[in-house]
Amino acid sequence: MKTNLLYIISVLFFTGMLLVGCEQSWNEGSLDLESDVTMKSFIVEGVEGDIDNDLGTVTVNLPRNAKENGLVPVIQISDGAYVTPDLGSPINFGNSHINPVKFRVVNGNVYKDYRVTIKAINASISSFLVGDREGIIDHVAHTIHVIVPEGTDLTQIQPDITFTEGAEIEPASGAMVDFTEAVTYTLSYLGEVFEYSVVVEIGEEVVLPLTIYNGQDVVPNWWTVGSAGDISSQFENPLENTVNPTQYCASIWRNGGDDPWTGGGLGGLNIDSGKYLRFQLLVLKDAAGEVQMEIQGDGAGNQYLRAMYSADQVGEWQLLEFVMPADHGLTRIHTLLVAPHIDDTKGDPSFIGHRMYWDELIAYPAE
Repeated sequence: MKTNLLYIISVLFFTGMLLVGCEQSWNEGSLDLESDVTMKSFIVEGVEGDIDNDLGTVTVNLPRNAKENGLVPVIQISDGAYVTPDLGSPINFGNSHINPVKFRVVNGNVYKDYRVTIKAINASISSFLVGDREGIIDHVAHTIHVIVPEGTDLTQIQPDITFTEGAEIEPASGAMVDFTEAVTYTLSYLGEVFEYSVVVEIGEEVVLPLTIYNGQDVVPNWWTVGSAGDISSQFENPLENTVNPTQYCASIWRNGGDDPWTGGGLGGLNIDSGKYLRFQLLVLKDAAGEVQMEIQGDGAGNQYLRAMYSADQVGEWQLLEFVMPADHGLTRIHTLLVAPHIDDTKGDPSFIGHRMYWDELIAYPAE
């Protein structure tokens, strides 16, 4: 009994010593969870940003045509705090409307992240429809050209217009307009004014190439198909060259396993399959082999198109073309799937996969 009592006393003694030691350590290096890590102001080129401390976002709308790269923000934070990236360093915000730039405010043991978007004020017309005829938009010259069928009354045109959310347009979308001469459409947005000169004339329809994805300003979200993983709709271009000089592309990690067809899907499309039969795609892979494009839509079964990614240019951008048969039977295209095909890895337990990149998915009219 005496032995047990001594054992219990010893255990209690050492436990107490440990508690004392822990308490001393906590007091000496205690955490301060009350430090202020909010941004007070965020100013770029004299323009103060809109800060939402609850959401952790900052939005700065610069005047039209202002530069968006090489900017040095002036940020006000609490005394004792610091921010990364370092203040005073020029930062590129040219793509922040798609991928906001992350800033972190640190104060003692606490930090808060902010996602910053900086863009020059711009409003544009993205679609100008007269019936089923779509206008050809030149965003540089700010012109729109629509060719309508024979018999159309040019004095009674009601365009269906899609434009920048939050902007106001005059004449309004759906308003009756006389197009016997060119008409100027005016967009008003955040104090700036943008004008488009619109011409509507009778003639044969002109079908222009349709950019479905380009990684820069046309960036719908890809989703995984099969055993694909780590998909990104906007990945750093691993090989910027004359074939593909742009900064961003799409990418997937093609996992191993016994499913050779796996890749990325793009849904929510509304493509007139009577106008577009050819699709071109830039592809970069770690292995040679076929690439498959599966086209889904209304009116017929899925179309499975294949093109060879050649062995003599592995690791380089290659332009592949996929052509639908003339009798495909589809009326509208709503989904495209892109997948690398590595059949010799099927069932190979040592195969762990490889990365595939693609970019510049463009539909072309039938030749």
